[in-house]
Amino acid sequence: MSLTGQPKRIIFFIILMLMLNTSAEANPNSDFQNWIPVNINAKLGDQLRGFLELQPRVGNDMSHLTAMMIRPAIGWAINDKATLWTGYLMSADSVTPDSDNYRIENRAFQGFTWKDTANDKQFIWEVRNRLEERFLPRNTDPSIRWRTRLRIEQLIPGGAHWSVIASEEIFFNLNNNANNAQLQTGTQQNRLYLGVGYRFAPEFQVESGYLYQHVWKSSPAADQNNNVWMTNLNVNF
Repeated sequence: MSLTGQPKRIIFFIILMLMLNTSAEANPNSDFQNWIPVNINAKLGDQLRGFLELQPRVGNDMSHLTAMMIRPAIGWAINDKATLWTGYLMSADSVTPDSDNYRIENRAFQGFTWKDTANDKQFIWEVRNRLEERFLPRNTDPSIRWRTRLRIEQLIPGGAHWSVIASEEIFFNLNNNANNAQLQTGTQQNRLYLGVGYRFAPEFQVESGYLYQHVWKSSPAADQNNNVWMTNLNVNF
């Protein structure tokens, strides 16, 4: 598989998406946040996989814990590239950015990932799809959401264990919610990420970088722009 010129096209695509997002709302609300996901991947058998994510989010301009997520999942590897997933998420989200009161969201999800390499395994790419059933406070029916992420990682030639990482993820609501004007059918949010990674060992990698999150809101509410510094701890065994 040849990737000649591919990095330039990916950079152009990321810049284009950023321009589209920032122009979507003239006066959006904004926040500076810090997300720290800890991702644990385990090979439990020839085809059975396990996953656990713990993710605190500090928002309100880096002054308050605004969310805490726990996301376990079980996967079944179809082959060395494709895996089916099913899992659960519990999220505690602050009622307001500076509140000590948290709402609990329970979420079931199903997913499919495809991970491959090119250029003598120096270029790594992954497509992740998830269907989520979100059980939210004061809502009798689940909010159904589809999300798709493209993640690429380019190892730095001569850079030992360093790499450059970029991702693009978009979210779509698939049904209307009668009790929440912000959970209507259509595009819900977009996330763009660019960072660097360092692999201390085959089983342990740290990556850190900037994530731009745009959340579309129904009128009269203003859209939400979040500028996020995200640091991932990835453990594989």
